[in-house]
Amino acid sequence: MQKEMNKKILLVEDETLIAMHEQMILEDYGYSVMVVSSGESAIESVQNTPDIDLILMDINLGDGIDGTEAARQILAEHDIPLVFLSSHTEREVVEKTEGITSYGYIVKNSGETVLIASIKMAFRLFSARMKEKEKE
Repeated sequence: MQKEMNKKILLVEDETLIAMHEQMILEDYGYSVMVVSSGESAIESVQNTPDIDLILMDINLGDGIDGTEAARQILAEHDIPLVFLSSHTEREVVEKTEGITSYGYIVKNSGETVLIASIKMAFRLFSARMKEKEKE
């Protein structure tokens, strides 16, 4: 298992048990993980923590703003790779993410391999995008 040192992930998940499980997996792979449970907390965390490398964002976050609105607000001011995480596969839910620059959509309980592969791919795609931007 390859460790991903010095990468900080903001995990936005309102279900405590799921958040703890995902945090454990991510930390086992060497990621540093911050966990928040609301869209508002996610926005605040990004504003106050400049070294977040990736956001793993649940879509349905209970009361308050949902993950798609939090993502829009964050990405309007910060260029951070974001991967959506949801237990929902319905068209309406997936369509809510369209138009938001994201680097993936992971269905919860897809397994550790899918989670880690999706995060690694998001980092690679973001890095490639940054290199292209530098050329412009």
